[in-house]
Amino acid sequence: MIPTFTVQDIFVMMQTLNTKTLIGFSNPFEHLTKYEIEREWEKTYKKLHKLNLIDLVDKEIKLEENFGNALWIMSRTNMVVEIIKDGTEKSYFYFSKDHVVECKENDDSEFTLYVHGTPDYVWNNVIYPRMLLGVESRSNGEGETILIPTSSYNSWVKARSITDVQNLESINSGEIWKSVSSQLDAALKSMVHNNRLMVFFKEDNHWVIEGMHVLTSPRNNWTFKMVKKDNKELLEGKQSSNLEIVSEILDVLVRMQNQQTTLNK
Repeated sequence: MIPTFTVQDIFVMMQTLNTKTLIGFSNPFEHLTKYEIEREWEKTYKKLHKLNLIDLVDKEIKLEENFGNALWIMSRTNMVVEIIKDGTEKSYFYFSKDHVVECKENDDSEFTLYVHGTPDYVWNNVIYPRMLLGVESRSNGEGETILIPTSSYNSWVKARSITDVQNLESINSGEIWKSVSSQLDAALKSMVHNNRLMVFFKEDNHWVIEGMHVLTSPRNNWTFKMVKKDNKELLEGKQSSNLEIVSEILDVLVRMQNQQTTLNK
């Protein structure tokens, strides 16, 4: 049986390794007393010892080798990828040079750790297939784009329909957005999957963040990339083929590297 871990377990393990920041998790001990925190640590250590993942040797904590290596990657990574499928199924991928650790959230809000192979293997065999879930090979539309407030997009996905089309007029120029929004509304009504990818990269204590959404339907597939207009965070959406979706994911990495360069100037 593969062990699962609570957020509290993960934080105890990360604090044991003196981790500064763990992308994907907020501190569950922030409002606890010192005594309550000590109890949480004790509970986690007992659980890990029972699972043969941790031991006390010569008064020092010793981690099972594979488990310890996975925790070390999570603790010291400078690149994390988050994938959320249909707003509920969530995984974080913590990258190192030779391996990638996936921290996957289960139905009971606990997490399972998986150690994958090289970063290239994970991109090609894990991340791309998940982001392309539900995508069928078909040609894209006319290539017209539409700007959407991020909060509106999330609401539309839940409603499976564009519920406040009036919000689009002020941020989209011309008239073409009306026909594009009609096509998007049709895709939302027949939506199969809505997946989100976020990439976090750390350099010189700065975390650069980039991301995108992929919406699939029997009618057409859509990609939405993060853009900024008039200091507002928006999504730029367009119909995309399966190859264009892969290209958009690669573009996320390019934009992230560009942001990195800007920070280092």
